[in-house]
Amino acid sequence: MRRNSTIFFLATAIFLLALGTGKAFQGTKVSLGEGEEILRLPLALESHTTYEIRVNIRTNLPNAVVQAEVYYYDMEKVVDHIIISRGLGSEGHWQSLGLELRTPDQEFRSELVLTAHMPGEYWWDGLSVVRVGKANLSVQEFWEQKFAEHGAFYTGLVIDARHLDLRRGMSPRVYSESGQLIYGGVLASPDFVQDIGVVAYGSELTPELLQRIQVDPDYPYASPLVIEAIGVVEPFRTGVYISDADAERILESLVQYDFLARYAVVFLLD
Repeated sequence: MRRNSTIFFLATAIFLLALGTGKAFQGTKVSLGEGEEILRLPLALESHTTYEIRVNIRTNLPNAVVQAEVYYYDMEKVVDHIIISRGLGSEGHWQSLGLELRTPDQEFRSELVLTAHMPGEYWWDGLSVVRVGKANLSVQEFWEQKFAEHGAFYTGLVIDARHLDLRRGMSPRVYSESGQLIYGGVLASPDFVQDIGVVAYGSELTPELLQRIQVDPDYPYASPLVIEAIGVVEPFRTGVYISDADAERILESLVQYDFLARYAVVFLLD
């Protein structure tokens, strides 16, 4: 059972990753997505502690989606887990999957489990587990420390579709022009979809809408990545297409801060 009130996802640049450049990890090859083929990586985590966990994935398959889950076990029984899903973008490019989690108070063992929606060969590398010292810092000190270490970063996605006949919907999607699913909020709970929604809507980027993409209610820093939609998805017209270049911009931005995992997405429409 996910504890949405205490766990949130945060992708911070805790190592250097040059997406789309000559720098690349060698990687360990693994088959994923065929029947029950998954990758299990044990994690040495302490109880009642906040961690940032990140792993790098790539594949030569088009439109691949990988899912990362952290499971906590009491003996052999699952007591909790959290999950993130991410499209890998262009074939052959490394994509970073990151999440921040607060471990349970009781004793447990844990593991990171990677699965894929499309069967084939994948490569993983750069598993990083970093203890976060947020508990001893104020909210302001925590975020200012992040900015000092990693510089400014985008905190949310704004899709400008005001020139298109886009309609509101319960399950909006963002696709690249080549068909890669960039965002869908598919892991949101039914209550979250009903009460909050996986995107916020408006005709202008108002202060109220900016609250959707700020990093913390007590630290209202918001830096939108504004992307212009190039088309709508038929027949319901609740999803959009963006250029492949803009899709890569989004995926590269997630290395510093994973705003998609926090549903920090706004659609502007007429």
